Amino acid sequence: MNRVIQLPAQLALIAIPVVGWFTQDWSGATTLAVYWFETVAACLFIAARVLLQQRWVPRHGHFRYDAPSTDRRSGSTSSFLSGFLIVSMAFSAAHAVFLGVILLLLNHNGQAGFAEVDWRSVGVGCLGVVAFLVLDFLVDLSTLRRWSFWQMEQLANRAVSRVIVVHMTLIFGFAAIAITDAPDAFFGVFVVLKTMAALSWAFPQWEPTTPPRWLSRLMNRMPNVHPGKRFEDFWAKDRADEAARREKNERPWTSARAKP
Repeated sequence: MNRVIQLPAQLALIAIPVVGWFTQDWSGATTLAVYWFETVAACLFIAARVLLQQRWVPRHGHFRYDAPSTDRRSGSTSSFLSGFLIVSMAFSAAHAVFLGVILLLLNHNGQAGFAEVDWRSVGVGCLGVVAFLVLDFLVDLSTLRRWSFWQMEQLANRAVSRVIVVHMTLIFGFAAIAITDAPDAFFGVFVVLKTMAALSWAFPQWEPTTPPRWLSRLMNRMPNVHPGKRFEDFWAKDRADEAARREKNERPWTSARAKP
């Protein structure tokens, strides 16, 4: 039932800037302002989920997060929440500065229409974003105590990945816009690609327990620095290491240990 409610809400959230750009004559700057607000607000709502889960069902990963890495022996002494907020908010702040500079340059170069912000439309778009984020958050609250830490980790990691992907897309995309005379065309492509990426994150990700046969055949034919070992062996070891990492993060964290 939760998924029945949340999936339409997530799709509607994705559709707000798309509808604004393609049907409501939003400028590029107006659409970007709504995108930026959506990113920041979504990260803050995820941080609220992490904080509540940390208080209700404290796990090892909340206080001594063991992140995926090539060296599983190197643990972290930082909390999961602080790491998530530092990365997501740092990139969001960089977005704001970068977009401000680019829009000023476009306005200076005679692209005032693209760089003009309609604050009324921004307000309407942001209200819609908040409404669907609140709905999504309230639905999650009913089951948050039963979430595993890994579920929370996946939610946060998808948000960080989305922030980074958007950041890199903006850097290269707007560099192209700044040196061409067709910003609307470039930005339309950006909106479509951003929407497709958001849709891919809205659905469950595939995690096979064994590698696809075609991939195994391909990798086993390539030169191997570890003679006698197959690609399937590396895959199995990586899966085992990942399972151990998740198990460590899921261990209960007692209130006595949680105190500073």
